[in-house]
Amino acid sequence: MDTSSPRTTLLGFLAQVDRHWEIFRDQYRVSPSKQLDQELATIAAKAIGTLDLSEIPPSAQTEAGYDAATFLYDTLSRIELPPVDEIPDSAAFEEVKEDAEWTIPNTEITIWRVETGLNEGEFLFSPETVARAREFHQKVRGLPYHRAVAIENTTTLRNIGPGWWLSMSTIESLPGWLNSIFLEQAVWKWLVFSLLLILASTLVFLVHRMTWSDVHKNTIRDYLLRLALPIFLLLVTPVVSYIAIQQINLIGSLSQVVLLTAETIKYLAAIWFVWIASLLIIELTILSPRIQDNSLNAQLLRLTARITGIILGFVIIFYGASQLGIPLLGVLAGVGVGGLAIALAAQDSLKNLLGSLTVFMDKPYRPGQRIVVQGHDGFVEEIGLRSTKIRLLNGSLASLPNEKMANLDIENIARREFIRRRTTIRLACDTPSEKIKKAIDIIRTILDNHEGMRPELPPRVYFAEFNPDSLSIFVMYWYHPPKRWMSLQFDEQVNLKIAERFEEEGIQLAMPTYRTYLPPDTKPAKTPNR
Repeated sequence: MDTSSPRTTLLGFLAQVDRHWEIFRDQYRVSPSKQLDQELATIAAKAIGTLDLSEIPPSAQTEAGYDAATFLYDTLSRIELPPVDEIPDSAAFEEVKEDAEWTIPNTEITIWRVETGLNEGEFLFSPETVARAREFHQKVRGLPYHRAVAIENTTTLRNIGPGWWLSMSTIESLPGWLNSIFLEQAVWKWLVFSLLLILASTLVFLVHRMTWSDVHKNTIRDYLLRLALPIFLLLVTPVVSYIAIQQINLIGSLSQVVLLTAETIKYLAAIWFVWIASLLIIELTILSPRIQDNSLNAQLLRLTARITGIILGFVIIFYGASQLGIPLLGVLAGVGVGGLAIALAAQDSLKNLLGSLTVFMDKPYRPGQRIVVQGHDGFVEEIGLRSTKIRLLNGSLASLPNEKMANLDIENIARREFIRRRTTIRLACDTPSEKIKKAIDIIRTILDNHEGMRPELPPRVYFAEFNPDSLSIFVMYWYHPPKRWMSLQFDEQVNLKIAERFEEEGIQLAMPTYRTYLPPDTKPAKTPNR
């Protein structure tokens, strides 16, 4: 479309919107279709092309353009425009090098020449005009039309109109209260949009429950399960956005919020996907027979995967921020010395933040798991940006800075695969060798193929050593699954069986012995006569 002057821009804008509403009136209103919808979208794009949307985030430009074009069209149709020959053409600005613009008489609606960017040299409705389009319409909406239009009150029509899945006649046949306007949208739109959000949230929750409830280790299967949710978000978010914007036909600020939210979720899910996918690819590489799982090469590959995931994540962040209208590059460039001073003053907080990132990436523990760290034994209650909160077994709440948590040795009891019991059974010093052998046989028999035994971890029972006051039999066995109370109950059964069998065989356990040394001149006390 010709935008070489204020005249061609203004007339072209009105002609395109006139054509849009004529097709809507004659065909689309009664019999909508995808083909007609695409034709209307193409015409609307040409009209929106006359607007300078450079100050609107790219992800929201289309919907913002629709709103501004609708308000501007209705405004321009209600005011008296100057004769065509009085609207400046390109020749009027041949000598003007800077600040070339024209304002419609008796209004603040301005068409200016863009000096930089993709639209350099074109005459477009200025960003201020686009931003104030609703304000201009508010001032003239009660005035009669000064030019012939295909449909009057098109702004109200957008408030209640659907996408091409439903016809306008169907919506108009709904009860009146469903077509009443609340916060720019018809009530029926709010109801359908709410149901859409509930359905989408339920599906996301179900996918999370089905895929993350069984994730415990960093295995190939677990990484594949972790990928399910970000992939689902990447698939379902555009669908929800399409239905909300194109079919429910949300408009105004709500449509922009929906679009910006959908874009944010999409980029966050992409970062999530890239992070897990990079780890998955490396784990698949490590499965090669040439690379041992615990070798240095495997560790270096995993570190490389994490660094790659972080770099790709930052790339997505910067690109997504530019699409959402957040100038991250400008923010980073403007930090300067002041930012450095703030960073130095807040270095402890930054250390804790980096520690938090380390904890989140390495995942040595997660909420709900029991860990032992620096003498603190309890369940992880919360992992914050500054500290990790642990509910100790005595009921107290301990908070440890994440800077330390990233560097301390952490024993994750919740991730143990079994519970090991190691004990020593002491026999009396005068126990004959035959009974020592019998005691060992009894214990081995009791533990043979015992409850909770794993084939690769058979029990160990040995006559270990001679002590001054006893003979020690070393006993060690493993219990699976690692359930503490089940393990204690089994230990109790083992102890009772050993006691019973020793009693039957007359095997005596060693008793504690004590020796008392008296000085040579000390005489025992005499017992008084009675």
